[in-house]
Amino acid sequence: MELRANESGFNTAVEEPAVYSLLPSLNGLRILDIGCGFGKFVSFCLQNKAAYILGTDISQNMISEAKKRFKDPRANFAVVPAEDFKAENGSFDLVVSSMCFHYIRDIKPVFEKVGLSLRENGHFIFSVEHPICTSLLKGWCNSENAPKKHWPVDDYKKETLRVSRWFVDGVIKYHRTIETYVNELIDAGFSIKRLLEPGPTPKAIAETPGLLEHLRRPPVLVLAGTKQTRQNIQPTQKSRVAD
Repeated sequence: MELRANESGFNTAVEEPAVYSLLPSLNGLRILDIGCGFGKFVSFCLQNKAAYILGTDISQNMISEAKKRFKDPRANFAVVPAEDFKAENGSFDLVVSSMCFHYIRDIKPVFEKVGLSLRENGHFIFSVEHPICTSLLKGWCNSENAPKKHWPVDDYKKETLRVSRWFVDGVIKYHRTIETYVNELIDAGFSIKRLLEPGPTPKAIAETPGLLEHLRRPPVLVLAGTKQTRQNIQPTQKSRVAD
């Protein structure tokens, strides 16, 4: 909560502007936010006149906090893992997920359920940790005379789980290639509208010089798709990340 309350770095300077730049007008839309956390994006949707927002997250603590923060009848929250959410067919106009899907072992069924939950021509926008970052999860390579000398990439095509530390040891992420993210989205019945690998703006770097490192390798991958009409969807072969 302290991180989110005082954040002025990566999320606000890189990931959020990229995702928000791809949003349609939210006026009157029904929206699903997968991995909503404390509800920051829900707040944005309410401010922009969305008709209804459902925020889901695996964390009971985060959902409890979100319910305390938002009493607007247009906003609802549920403790649901991304893999398990259920929605009536065509019940949403927009589905958004921020930095969530690299924690999910098999994104194929999730993308398929997102497709079912959207009306035709509905929008699906999500961000993940960039595969260049998840491929090795070793962080910057340093030398005595050159801190952060380079960012190593290895085992890029080996789509398996990775274990790292983020506040605690044993954080599990699932590495997959850009190719897989794009093709799974297409296979689930979406047309690709935009692919972004955002970095900080010059203004953001001037305000927070530490952000400069995010121009040396892409920290985030953002994809936006639109649900195709049923007759345009082609059958595809199943694929998933290995154990």
